Amino acid sequence: MKKLLFFSIMILISSQISAQNLQLKGRVLSGKECIEFANVLLQTEDSVFVTGGITDQRGRFAFNNLEPGDYRLRVSSLGYTTRDMPLNSFAENKDLNDIQLDSASLELDEVVVKASYVVNQTDRKIYLPTAHQIKASTNGMDILMQMKLNRLQVDPMNRKITSSNPGEVQIRINGNKSDINEIQALRPEDIQRVEYHEDPSLRYGDKVAVVIDYITKIRHSGGYIGIDTQNSPHIVFGDNGINGKYNYKNSEWGVNYWGMYRGLNGYWRDNYESFNFADGSQFNRKEIGEPGELNENHHYLSFSYSYRQGEKWSFYSRFRQAFNESGMFTKSYLYPVQQRNDGVNMADDSNNRNSSPSIDLYFQRNYPKKQKLMLNAVLTYINSNNSRFYSENRDGIDLTDITSRVKGDKYSFIAEGIYEKEFKLGKLSTGFNLYHEYNKDIYLGNVNSETNLHATYLNFYAEWSASIKNFNYRLSLGGVQARYSQANNEMTKLLPTTRVRLGYKVSDNLNIRLNGLLSYTPPELGDISDVRQIIDSLQIRKGNPNLLESKSYTTNLMLDFQKGLFSANINVYYQYSKNPMMESIYPENQHFIHTVENQKSWQKLNPQLEIKVGPIKDILNVSLATGINYYDSKGLAYNHTHTNWYYRLETSAMYKNWMAMFQIQNHKKTLYGETLSSDEAYHILMLRYRHKDLTVGVMTLNPFVGKNSYRRPSETRNKYIASNSCWYIRESSRLYVATLSWNFSFGRNFKSVEKLLNNEDTKTGSMKTGK
Repeated sequence: MKKLLFFSIMILISSQISAQNLQLKGRVLSGKECIEFANVLLQTEDSVFVTGGITDQRGRFAFNNLEPGDYRLRVSSLGYTTRDMPLNSFAENKDLNDIQLDSASLELDEVVVKASYVVNQTDRKIYLPTAHQIKASTNGMDILMQMKLNRLQVDPMNRKITSSNPGEVQIRINGNKSDINEIQALRPEDIQRVEYHEDPSLRYGDKVAVVIDYITKIRHSGGYIGIDTQNSPHIVFGDNGINGKYNYKNSEWGVNYWGMYRGLNGYWRDNYESFNFADGSQFNRKEIGEPGELNENHHYLSFSYSYRQGEKWSFYSRFRQAFNESGMFTKSYLYPVQQRNDGVNMADDSNNRNSSPSIDLYFQRNYPKKQKLMLNAVLTYINSNNSRFYSENRDGIDLTDITSRVKGDKYSFIAEGIYEKEFKLGKLSTGFNLYHEYNKDIYLGNVNSETNLHATYLNFYAEWSASIKNFNYRLSLGGVQARYSQANNEMTKLLPTTRVRLGYKVSDNLNIRLNGLLSYTPPELGDISDVRQIIDSLQIRKGNPNLLESKSYTTNLMLDFQKGLFSANINVYYQYSKNPMMESIYPENQHFIHTVENQKSWQKLNPQLEIKVGPIKDILNVSLATGINYYDSKGLAYNHTHTNWYYRLETSAMYKNWMAMFQIQNHKKTLYGETLSSDEAYHILMLRYRHKDLTVGVMTLNPFVGKNSYRRPSETRNKYIASNSCWYIRESSRLYVATLSWNFSFGRNFKSVEKLLNNEDTKTGSMKTGK
């Protein structure tokens, strides 16, 4: 089988057949005035999306790599009448020259203005950014916030993108898996479209909630330099990035640097714990925190080079170096509930550092008849050094003194290959992903140990998707062969994966989709070690070499409705996990052991309603998302349930060169195992002004609450240890940040390589330390 796959790939690579690469270009005008940011959409005769984009500052557009056929071109822009142009028997390069649009009345009763030009496809939604959205944005994250995609939350203050569904939010640029630093470096004017996969294919992985793929424009000779910063004038808080790209003939060079720093001095925890020993005795203690320190320092640097030989093949390479450092120092007074004067002074000082260089190589070959072959290889090394110093003392005498250090070295190799072929009846996609890692950890301090962990995962899949009139479907079959070993323990498993998606277009305004997923989750390497680590005077954490994989069934029902300025989305998500890997706590002598075991089951039910209105008079947008989370966590010796309601409100407004935005959300809680944790509850207010390529502004976090009002509660419901704790961050209330974005462009003459594969390894593989 392996030889057959190898020879098949070699035959495809060696093929000398070239596709017909036709070009269609033109310019959009009204009279003699160029229309900037006009939407240009190319469709087949039966309205199937082929490609699309927006015009540049001179009203120009160009579509490359087209095949002969019959098409229809639609050109539209706010304030102008829409024009449809048939392109019958398109078989050679064509320049449409000047396409004239007539002015239209801007009365809102007659003109329908959508938040973005949206094209529904069987496997994704395509969003074409409008001039309104581009003008209101300074980078790729901003334009995502303006588009307000279903179930997606964009936090500009903390630079986070999350989904209401469990799983990873995977971000890509031209198909290349990227991260938030590279999204911040994107200029809105360079974004041709955003492809949004709400129920992604197995090719992206079975733990991915959504995929966001930015497709960028073809630029002309030269390059650009961009700067994006946000810094606070009154506390140590900043994010700063600089990036640039340059093109020469078929080559493109790129560099991207991002640095983040935090220095918070108002960080503490209050906690109440109840310990129930095996002999029936009970000990209750309270923790009163004092302001401590929280420090973070992160740096990211990447260099990239790409080469493209027309539309036949492309090569992409990238070297990345990431450095991450974080430290937390907390102080508290611990005392028995009934004996406040008989307490101890607790100090907990932890520091985590890791350095991670990686090399990424990518090759893509395009074949005739809509075929693609993509190969990707990534080599990563992660060096980590984590330390923790914990003490409990009374009257200057240490009663408990715990020291732990973990030095880790991890080497990983990822190889992936994908083959895609489009037919008249549908699309076939198949591929594999091979992941191998070696992890060596040395544990020093009160407990000395060394672990050597090996793991190999081979993922493979085959997928068919098609549509029949208003009905579309997708069937994915795959699996993973997992092999991991540690000391004398070794295990090999073959775990199947299946994903089914059904969709139906009820009308031009209403779409319904239903998908289901069967997947398995192997244990993390850090959890299957046999290491014991001391948490405090009463608690110990240890690994579990006997962990087995868990099995999950997931279903998702989505209804989308849109009419004029109004759109609504109903999403019902359900997940059932069998034998989930969740924490267990049990007494042992005079201590309590924290470990991870395969429990009975875990369930989540999440109905959510999302409503959007706008842009009203091309100025105001409003969106509201609200839902209910229901959890049922069933362990070997417990059964807990929890229900909570959440909401998220966002509104943005733009007038001339001014843009304002307001976000607010409450605590959204998660019950997993016996721990109930909370997301952040916050509100953000932002005001910006743009002049040409320079944008300045101010953001503020939680401006309408008290100085010490920011809190994140959590709860443990174990029968041996019950706790209620709450973390506070003083600086997260009334935090003010100044923002600046500047971009200087001198044009580019080369299409960025549309890398469709990318892999990255960021997990250290070590057991976590601390409470």
